[in-house]
Amino acid sequence: MGLLVLMHFATGPSGPVFGQGQPVATTLEGVSFKEADDGGVLQVQIAGPLPAFSCTVPAPGTRDLVIELPGTGTRLPDRLDLKNAVVPEAVIERGATGASGVRVKLAIDRGFLARIEQSEHGLILRFARSSPLEMTEYRVGVGDKLEINVFGHEDLSKVVEVRADGSINYPLIGDLRVAGKTVAEIDGEVTRILGKDYLVDPQVSVDVREYQSQWVTIIGEVRTPGKYVLRRNMRVIDVLAEAGGASKEAGSQILITRQSEDGAPRQIVVDRDRLLSQNNQDSNVLLQHGDILAVGEKEVFYIRGEVTKPGAYLLESGMTVLKAISLAGGFTQFANRKQVDVLRAGGSGVQSKSTVNVKAIEDGKKEDPPIRPNDTIIVPRRIF
Repeated sequence: MGLLVLMHFATGPSGPVFGQGQPVATTLEGVSFKEADDGGVLQVQIAGPLPAFSCTVPAPGTRDLVIELPGTGTRLPDRLDLKNAVVPEAVIERGATGASGVRVKLAIDRGFLARIEQSEHGLILRFARSSPLEMTEYRVGVGDKLEINVFGHEDLSKVVEVRADGSINYPLIGDLRVAGKTVAEIDGEVTRILGKDYLVDPQVSVDVREYQSQWVTIIGEVRTPGKYVLRRNMRVIDVLAEAGGASKEAGSQILITRQSEDGAPRQIVVDRDRLLSQNNQDSNVLLQHGDILAVGEKEVFYIRGEVTKPGAYLLESGMTVLKAISLAGGFTQFANRKQVDVLRAGGSGVQSKSTVNVKAIEDGKKEDPPIRPNDTIIVPRRIF
C-alpha cells in the first residue's frame, strides 16, 4: 500500500493571492506525493481556473522536470521537502513566467514521468520506478495470431490463433494457455516445456503475427475516425497516423478517456502541438485496450467594437489581449484603449467581465493577459 507523504497547503491571512503585486484568479495551493511500489503520484493542487500550463521533461543528464503556471500566485514556501525517493523535492519560483506566474521544479531521483493528467483540482503526474520498456509489454488476447519458430525444427514452426478460452494448440505441447501473457512469457514457457520433455536446448522465438484482441477508438477531427487494433507499444502518435492525421479543423487538444482499475472513467489531456514536437515524452501516451481518443475542434475567441476587423478568430497558442487586437487589424481611431472588456464564461454559465488597460500594456506597465476559448473582447468607443 502506498504511503501518503506530507501535503503542503497555502497558509496565511485570508484574501486574494498576489503575483508581483497584481491579484491573480488562480492559486497554487499545494504539492503532494503519494508513493507506491511501482513509483507514485504527484498532485499539483490548484484553486481557480487551470492556466495554460506547460511541462518540460528532463533532458539527458539532468533530473529537473519543470511545470510553468502563468497567471498563477501562491503562498507556498520556496522549497518543499516531499519526503520520498522518487521525487524528493519541489522548488517554487515566483514571477518566473511573467509579472504573475509560478514555476514548479521537481527533482526526479529514482524514476521517470509516465504521464500527465488534468483533474478538476489541478494536475496529476504519475511516476514509475521501472524502465519505460518494462511498461510497454503487450499482453496477448483472444483472436491474436502467434508465430512460433523453433530453430532447426521446421515441423514446429507454426502460426496459431488464440482461441476463445485463451489457449493455443501447439505440436508436442497440446493446449497451452497464453491469454494475458507477454510474448516473452510465452516464449519462456514454450522453451521450458520443449526443453524438459522433447528437445535439447531448444531455440524458440515467439512473435505476434496478427493483432486482433485489443482495440482503441479515435473520434473527432481526424481524417478517418474509427476503431483501430491495439498493437504492442502503440502510442497516441501511432493511432493518429493510422487515422490519417488530424483534419484542418483540429484543435490543439486530444482527450483520452480510459477506464481505471475501479471501473470509473478518467481523462488524460494531450497537447497536439507538443505531441508533434521533438520533446514529446510526456504527451505521447502509451495506449491501453479500450482507450477512446477525441481530437477536438479548433477553439475560437471573439472580438468586436472599435477594431478594424471584428469577428471570430482561431485561438492560437499563447494568444493574449494585445495579440488578439493586432490580429483584428488594430484599434480604430475612436477606440478607448484604457477600458477594453473581456467577457468569459464561468463554471456555472455566468459570464465574468474584466477590464484591461491596453495602453498600459503597450507602455510596459501592465501584464498582457491570456485569452481563453470563447472569450469575447469588446473595445468600446471613447467619449470625447
